[in-house]
Amino acid sequence: MRKLFVVLIVFAFVGLASCADVPQEVVPAVADVTTPPPNPQTTTTTESAPPVTTTPEPEPEPEPVPEFLTVRACAVGDNLIHSPIYQQAARRVDGDGYDFKPAYEHVMELIASFDLKMINQETLICNDIFEPSNWPFFNSPVALGDFMIEMGFNVFGIANNHTLDKGMEGLYACLDYWEDRQEKHDIAVAGAYYDIEDRQKIRTLEINGIVFSFLSYAESLNGLDSWLKPPAEVGRFSTADMPVILAEIEAAKEISDFCVVFIHWGIEDWNRIEPYQRTAATQIVEAGADFILGTHPHVLRDIEYIEREDGTRGLVAYSLANFISAQSKPPTMIGGVLTFDITVHNETRAVEITDVLLIPTITHYDANYSNVRIYPLSEYTRELAAAHGVREFGTFGYDYIYNYIRDSVSEEYLQLE
Repeated sequence: MRKLFVVLIVFAFVGLASCADVPQEVVPAVADVTTPPPNPQTTTTTESAPPVTTTPEPEPEPEPVPEFLTVRACAVGDNLIHSPIYQQAARRVDGDGYDFKPAYEHVMELIASFDLKMINQETLICNDIFEPSNWPFFNSPVALGDFMIEMGFNVFGIANNHTLDKGMEGLYACLDYWEDRQEKHDIAVAGAYYDIEDRQKIRTLEINGIVFSFLSYAESLNGLDSWLKPPAEVGRFSTADMPVILAEIEAAKEISDFCVVFIHWGIEDWNRIEPYQRTAATQIVEAGADFILGTHPHVLRDIEYIEREDGTRGLVAYSLANFISAQSKPPTMIGGVLTFDITVHNETRAVEITDVLLIPTITHYDANYSNVRIYPLSEYTRELAAAHGVREFGTFGYDYIYNYIRDSVSEEYLQLE
């Protein structure tokens, strides 16, 4: 009985010891790798955050397309560079180049205020392969052309009676000069060409969304027609040349909104429109030309609209006289800056020319053709008129100026105040 009791006690002790060993072997191992419960205050959820919705930037409103496009234009006549003009420019820098600014400075601000600025460059610019020269065979230094570009002129007509003054060598040198400047500046030069292919590349400019085209023709080459050798081309004006002129105008209008035609025509020193000019102008406007810039007479002639059969109109300035010169006849001292607004309808491309105004200018020089310069009439004084060097050659004065302008140009186009 006692043995049985002992056995039972031993078994009980062993069983208790075995139960105590299970947590020793298993529980501590589990406890060592178990992460304590997270603090509720620092708990980060593993659920996906709701997507952030951003309001897209609104598309910028497209700029409204204007109904009309507008360009402010001005045109002047012959830039006729006699020897006193380039000689005085050379003296101002002691012969080390040329300074043409004093000759033009009184009109520079006026010219700069326009978008389209047109001029007849009467004298050749032969890339300085010849010395500058006076009448009858003109040549002007490169510095003259460069200054006109700097002044703001962006359209140059070069078909005139002096285009062949230096023969073919001079013509090609002049074309080289203008070709180089057209590559460097946003300008157009029309009237003389290397060959027929060059001529067919009608010169254009785009300003304020309006495309302009430019053609230029000369009535006379001073009897030097035989000096012109192929393949070079010069725009010519005559009755026989009208089919070519009209065809070129039609081609120009196909690639532009507004076509400008320079014509060097008419009798010198006469301020009246000649009948053949009005007849030709009517044909040219009907063919599509919008503005005819007439030059050559060296004096002012009238300005007028010509109405086409469809009711639209073109503008003709039959002669804008000299821009600058050192001529010796009093009327040749009186010129003008013709100004007007060009409006093109953005959809129909219909053209309208408005606010036509001639701002008279005076070329002044002192005794012996010294200090040649241009003034707007508004800045010209009675004292200057009384001291003008041209008085040596004929009647000239303040009242003479006003009377001659009124006799030449319709009052509706004049700004005389």
